[in-house]
Amino acid sequence: MKLIHLVALPVLLASSAALAAPGADLVVSITAPSGVPVYDSGRHTVTVRNLGNRNASAVNLTIQLPVTNTSPTVHIMGVVSGLDNRCAVSGTRLVCNLNTVTRPGTTVIGFDLALPYSTAPLTMTATATTTTNELNPANNSASRTLAPVTVPTTVAGRYTATNQHCTGTNLTSYFECTLFPSSISGFASVLEANGTVSVPIEPTVTGTWTFTAPDRLVISYEDGGNPIGTVDTRSVGDGCFEGPMAAGPWVVLYEVCLTAAP
Repeated sequence: MKLIHLVALPVLLASSAALAAPGADLVVSITAPSGVPVYDSGRHTVTVRNLGNRNASAVNLTIQLPVTNTSPTVHIMGVVSGLDNRCAVSGTRLVCNLNTVTRPGTTVIGFDLALPYSTAPLTMTATATTTTNELNPANNSASRTLAPVTVPTTVAGRYTATNQHCTGTNLTSYFECTLFPSSISGFASVLEANGTVSVPIEPTVTGTWTFTAPDRLVISYEDGGNPIGTVDTRSVGDGCFEGPMAAGPWVVLYEVCLTAAP
């Protein structure tokens, strides 16, 4: 007689440790427009997705906009408009109350931002928070370097130039000068067709100018043969160029607007 041995197999039950932890998983991403000229508005969007297994409650989104290097007051480097009605400007940030983001679910906010020419990167960071348990806080933030484009132009011939400038430390954009109009001073100059520069109110000040690219005007000044500095500008449209001149520990930000002269 053959004996049949019955072996009791264990019943595998799912334990609570094997189950996915309950919680929300907010993921933030930023979309920025491409090819927008400096000082023109472009539509920017921030998307918040919930990839968790619970709704995310009381979701707040904070967007740190590009900032100026002015002191003691810091401003938004640019002009914000067209805000989503869930958002408000607070200092240099947008603060948005998104309420509940369901799972799975997505919400998108948008706003317009006009950016100036800057010699330093213009960076925006967005961060979402929730009162619900967050499964992966590492993906709650996103950053994006914004890149407005300069305006191709043509410079050839003889011009009168209106030069406006301000001086400070760590400045990167003439836009920073415009926030403090009393800091701006100026003078007129003449850019001759042969590449030389004269300053009528300062006869000893002379210089040279070169148009080195479709958007780049470089002007070098000297006084009685002694170098003063070089202004390296980019075209921002309407015959105007903006850029810095280094002056020791200081930075002089220029706006140079040209008018064709006979």
